[in-house]
Amino acid sequence: MRAVIAAQSWPLVDAGTLSPDATARMVRDAWSAAASRVSLTVVGTPAGGPRTADALAGEPWPVGGATARRAAGVVVLAPVTGTRWEPGALSAALLGLAAAGETGRVVVPLGDEPPAGDAADLWSGGLEAARAGVATLDIVALVGSDRPLLGFTGMSAAVRDGREHDAALAQAAQVQEERWAAIARDADPVASRRALLGPTRLSDEPGTGAAGGLAYALAAIGARLMPAAPAAAELAGLDAAAADADLVVAVVERLAARDLDHGVASAASTLAARRGVPCVVVTSHLAVGRRDLMAAGIAAAHEAPPGEAALTDQIRRVAHTWTPDR
Repeated sequence: MRAVIAAQSWPLVDAGTLSPDATARMVRDAWSAAASRVSLTVVGTPAGGPRTADALAGEPWPVGGATARRAAGVVVLAPVTGTRWEPGALSAALLGLAAAGETGRVVVPLGDEPPAGDAADLWSGGLEAARAGVATLDIVALVGSDRPLLGFTGMSAAVRDGREHDAALAQAAQVQEERWAAIARDADPVASRRALLGPTRLSDEPGTGAAGGLAYALAAIGARLMPAAPAAAELAGLDAAAADADLVVAVVERLAARDLDHGVASAASTLAARRGVPCVVVTSHLAVGRRDLMAAGIAAAHEAPPGEAALTDQIRRVAHTWTPDR
């Protein structure tokens, strides 16, 4: 039997979380101790947020206002510090790669983390100048949401979700909607693409409202938007590892409704479905029911408290449960 485990992160008892690499090491040791006869591959798998490159192999180097790492034949960018993109620094990084003659694909992982600053600062010299400056790059932005920039299901609607009775928040969301609508009136004619099917205005395209509008700003300068979790899993090597798996396991900090669409568990269940094998999730926060799990292609979800000891114990239990006696 061959088991493949996507290890994203695990919360500690007091504060903080284990990194994908640390989670992977702990999971590997616990599973191997419980079921040593199983052929096991554990892959530290990021969800596609700004710090995705930290989980990838390869030496980083500074470029503009970011760090870059070459993995799986592409350049993956990350903020110099912190967990959020600063749009001006990201712009400097992209311009720096273009000036250096980079010819490969450049990946900007966004997830759905709002930027540390105004997303429109990505075009600090104007949209046309920004597009011209990075025209030689094949930029891919990894997004963790399907929401468009504007409208009833757009970025501002997401801000109000669950807090519709907060008058101050509603007013702030309306101001934000009006500002981005004004930006889109100027940017859409420049950046929108012709399409036989689907929206033709860039601001209506799914994913443009991710990361506080930074996804739209990147798409406007020519980036293609891709779902973050499966792309990050491929960069980490999970796709290749799962090619002949008999069981796929995801170890994630939480499993809520949005994670079934955009999390590591979603990427793991897709890979398991390709093989026709079970997908199992181990999580410290289970917020979905059995019906939702079945719809997402997940055979079972096992919950455990935060902490290294709890993770180790649960992994041993899962190894015994999902490993044949012979």
